[in-house]
Amino acid sequence: MGFANFEGRRRRKSLNLGSAVAASHQLWETRGVFFSFTTVAVVVVVFSDMFISSCSANWRCSSQSENALLGFKHQLIDPNGLFDEWLPGTDCCYWPFVTCRESDGAVIALSITGSVRPSRQPYRDPNSYMNSQQFGSTLADLTELEMLQLQWIFFNTPIPSSWGTSFSDNLVVLIVNDCTLRGAIPPNLGDISKLQHLDLQSNFLTGVVPQTLCNLKHLNYLDVSYNSLQSGFVIPDCFQNRPGLWLSAGHQDNCPSPNHATHPPHPHTAHIFFLSFLGVLVSVVMQL
Repeated sequence: MGFANFEGRRRRKSLNLGSAVAASHQLWETRGVFFSFTTVAVVVVVFSDMFISSCSANWRCSSQSENALLGFKHQLIDPNGLFDEWLPGTDCCYWPFVTCRESDGAVIALSITGSVRPSRQPYRDPNSYMNSQQFGSTLADLTELEMLQLQWIFFNTPIPSSWGTSFSDNLVVLIVNDCTLRGAIPPNLGDISKLQHLDLQSNFLTGVVPQTLCNLKHLNYLDVSYNSLQSGFVIPDCFQNRPGLWLSAGHQDNCPSPNHATHPPHPHTAHIFFLSFLGVLVSVVMQL
């Protein structure tokens, strides 16, 4: 859906996305404009964190994070050169689409948007030496990740089962749209205990919504629309009357994909985008 394009060309200043989302939990919606009572508090905390942490810059992307990202790149053919700046031996905190935490250089957000034109989308390289691994599985090595957003990348494979295991401690937002995902929704996505936003719309997922997603006690956004889920499938009862849950599950059986430009942004991604922009703005001001 392209809500938050985290360009990693600048080092981010201590943006803890999980804390920001948690602090922005109580939201009001009025004609598509979202307001949070705690936004001011979040901004104060982020500003304080930025100025305090600016005294130390002895951090960079870890080798584990670099290898995870390069592994994903090496599984792709990239017609548009989206990943040309992802080079071995360079600091991945400077790479496009990557956001790092300053305290230790851990990758906490990855937001990649390909091309709406199928002929220009990154797609799986059938001759890659990485094909012994499930496509996208190396991203599971980004164990500190708090947000993963992928759109218009030609997977044509199932959701990696390793995501549910490796992202279990930190991931808050998972968005994978228009990526030609196939197969069933992995039941172990229900193990991602902090997950609040799960958006898998506009793919070719089959089967049903697994009952294990009921374990996601913090989930307040679930979109599985525009897929190929089982005809007459039933959303688990736990979601039917859950307070504060935004739920979309219609338009199955390979219905045409919606125009994402008209899809309303969810407050979580709106807040994350705001905080990321704020971090860049303050970083520029501090360097003047």
